[in-house]
Amino acid sequence: MSRLRRRARHRAARHSRMASARVTAPPARASPRRASRRAVPPAPRASTFYVERVVPDDVLALLRECADEARAKKRLKRERASFAVGRRCCALSPTSAACVALGSASGRVLATLREVTKDPTLVLGDFPVELREYGVGAAMDWHVDVELYDPPQWEVIFTVSNDGDSRTEWMDAASSSVESARTTEASALIVRAGGDRHRVLPSTHGSRVIVKALYTPSARVKTAEFAEALDSAPWRR
Repeated sequence: MSRLRRRARHRAARHSRMASARVTAPPARASPRRASRRAVPPAPRASTFYVERVVPDDVLALLRECADEARAKKRLKRERASFAVGRRCCALSPTSAACVALGSASGRVLATLREVTKDPTLVLGDFPVELREYGVGAAMDWHVDVELYDPPQWEVIFTVSNDGDSRTEWMDAASSSVESARTTEASALIVRAGGDRHRVLPSTHGSRVIVKALYTPSARVKTAEFAEALDSAPWRR
């Protein structure tokens, strides 16, 4: 066999082995570091905040006046067909000085809520602000707030007075723990609808008076649940 023929046969055999290797080799794998990054889910976003001394003294005085007037006129009605047991409530007029103060764009309350939620467009929603009273034994079982708006609203519980021993608990998805607080006067518990589960434990003495207000981004739409929640509100009965 000539030298040229032997070289040609050698090159053909080499190309054949290389083609076979390309076909049978397993597909390349991503590096362990990149695969690990893809597998790690994003960290849960905090959806519950408890902040003390949110309500300034002048606004707190307005909320106290609302509570005193509601008691004097016997407007607080016991809730029925609700997660809450033994709680009484009524709606506040949207034109009342207290509600105007809670939604004031130049007020400290809204400024604090915007800072905590990191939403500079936050405004007081158009769902009625509610005054609620928890007496001895009143409680609310574990639940998640229904999303009445899209994006979901922030439900803010302002404590007007509290001389009882009731505590509020919430399951913090960000830390995978159960947090608890005896909410103090002028504080705010800020809970995003559709977020953390929470409940109110019954007290053995005293009472807790709160105001619940819904805050939303300025650009939002109402969900189908909005009308249902408004129609079934205990103060509508």
